[in-house]
Amino acid sequence: MRLRAARALIAGAFVGPVVIDVAGGRIARIRPATGEEPVDHDLTDGVLSAGMLDLQVNGSFGVDVAAADEAGWRTLLTGLARHGVTGVEPTVITAPLPDTVDALERIGRARDVFSDEPVARVLGAHLEGPFLSPARKGAHRAEHMLAPESAHLDALLARPAARAALRTVTLAPELPGALDAIRRLSGEGYVVAVGHSDATAAEVHAAGDAGATMTTHVFNAQRPLKPREPGVPGAVLTDDRFFVGTIIDGRHLDPSVVSLVLATAGRRTVGVTDAIVTAGLDAGTWLDFGGEPVANDPHGLGRRPDGTIAGAGIVLDEGVRRMIAAGLDAAAVLSACTENAARSLGRTDIGHVAEGAVADLVHWDAAWHPSQVWIAGRALSPVAR
Repeated sequence: MRLRAARALIAGAFVGPVVIDVAGGRIARIRPATGEEPVDHDLTDGVLSAGMLDLQVNGSFGVDVAAADEAGWRTLLTGLARHGVTGVEPTVITAPLPDTVDALERIGRARDVFSDEPVARVLGAHLEGPFLSPARKGAHRAEHMLAPESAHLDALLARPAARAALRTVTLAPELPGALDAIRRLSGEGYVVAVGHSDATAAEVHAAGDAGATMTTHVFNAQRPLKPREPGVPGAVLTDDRFFVGTIIDGRHLDPSVVSLVLATAGRRTVGVTDAIVTAGLDAGTWLDFGGEPVANDPHGLGRRPDGTIAGAGIVLDEGVRRMIAAGLDAAAVLSACTENAARSLGRTDIGHVAEGAVADLVHWDAAWHPSQVWIAGRALSPVAR
């Protein structure tokens, strides 16, 4: 397959026109376009980017990743791909530890079952709990939270299938045993993120010393930035060892705050949704999430009956549109959802328009809707509008 794109996002900037040759599901060659090349797809407007990677998805389209069966996974992964999300970290929130281990194993099975299908790739599980601070619990259930002590990590990692499915662990670094847990987890190759934390800046920097490299939804459910105590946001924004996970639904964070994150963290910014089971559904559709009811409000924000924010009710392409509509730089926003996200996982084979990378590609129209999606060079039908 050969594509010619008027503009493409490459290495954080829009360039073009370019010709991209795809062979064996990977990008074989990228070169400047002359306009004379025979091509299979001539993308004369819009932008071509790598497929987006959403590293915090609890569910979408009525599917909760913690309990999804094979049909549910197909709904979720197909739906995400049609929205331009070609890789996902299914995220499991705080629950009894045996239930969490079971959920990890189900995520691993889904990764294997759908690995050769043209759907969003399962990049590994993101464990958001139970090693969180009750003081910053957000929508999590404090009664199931645990300290990240050795016995609990042993139980989490005892079963090989669960251990193999896991990719990222969010924890609060001020908890007893947390720094040893970070050393252990990062030493075994897992990404450790700081989140749902009441840590001081000094405690966050200590987590970085121990091997933490990621932040879960900066500014949300964490000790805030203050003039004489930078808290979690101040620490991760100024510490180059941390990627900064940032919810871009325009509701968890005002777009001006996202702009501040981009200006400070730059290419360490990772755009996520924190999407929950109600993402992609109409407002007022009540479903269970984490053992309690949740529904989208009119702005696409998932809320508990008492109004507590439980997560986002949108898919990542909508977040891109909201940020660009608010005046944020389109290349920076798209990079946060593609290249930066991939680098936070240590991946160069996805999330990049680069020679040798997997040909997971999205063509965005002038209104920033995905008009065509390819998974490993295989075309999908985009979402009807």
